[in-house]
Amino acid sequence: MGPPFCYRGVVKAVQLGATVARRIMAAIGFLACGAPAAPPAERHPLFDPSDAKGWSVAESALEPSKERAPDGTAALRWRVTVDHTAGEPKYPIGWPRFGRAIPEGPARDWSGWDSLNLWLRADTSRGELPREPVGLGLHTPDKSSSFQRPLSELRKGEWVELDIPLREIPRHGDVRHVQFHIAESKYAHGDTLDLWVAGPELRRPAAPVLLGLAPECAVLYADAARVPVRFRVSGVRPGETAEVEVLLRRGDETRAKAALRLGRGEHRVELVTGRAPLGPGECEIVAGIAGQPDKATARIRMVESPWAR
Repeated sequence: MGPPFCYRGVVKAVQLGATVARRIMAAIGFLACGAPAAPPAERHPLFDPSDAKGWSVAESALEPSKERAPDGTAALRWRVTVDHTAGEPKYPIGWPRFGRAIPEGPARDWSGWDSLNLWLRADTSRGELPREPVGLGLHTPDKSSSFQRPLSELRKGEWVELDIPLREIPRHGDVRHVQFHIAESKYAHGDTLDLWVAGPELRRPAAPVLLGLAPECAVLYADAARVPVRFRVSGVRPGETAEVEVLLRRGDETRAKAALRLGRGEHRVELVTGRAPLGPGECEIVAGIAGQPDKATARIRMVESPWAR
């Protein structure tokens, strides 16, 4: 029986399914030691942030606000007075909400973007906000297959920027409706909530960048023939690719390398170490977009193999 973590085949990159990639990157993300500087972001507002007329509002009120987000974006102010007696007939303790449909066409396809970004500020007559003060809902593409996310990051009286990776939103290639809501059951009768919303908008890096670099395993046997590495390529438009370089170094010596043209998304690369064993010790993985000075780095530890002679 050979050593574990030895993979057969040539150097390769595999485009991963979104769910599997999210789980793997979440499990190993802590191993990344450095990341390249993020390039400026391209921004695509979904709506006019100062226009309250296009939103549908229930059990609450919505109006433009003179207050702006820290980045200068115009904001809407949503006002809710919690009433446990005056909701919909079947649900007197209801769900105040405001939402907006996305017109048919390219605006519904978010697959070419990386994140949904918005600024929020919540204030309330309560001493503190409840654990899940506000919810965000997206129809992807309809209510029965919607994406729901509690905005538990909100803090009373503070502006909070949310940047939600689109890889966390299933079916984001067809988004037809955006909604904000509260569950009145989480509030006491008579509580008030004011929510300022600036955005939302879609974002992506304006230039290719490599993110989330990490070895698949923090520790490998020193005689491993291949070192699997995972990362994400961002800032590459649909149908295009960028040249990615990945190196495995021991001190100043390069022990394995790969150069591949990759599209945006999650990738897995196997670095072939060659016939000469690496030997026990620390190694560094260095990766980035070809021609760019900023590189991502991660550490990996090689340990003596029980099969070594």
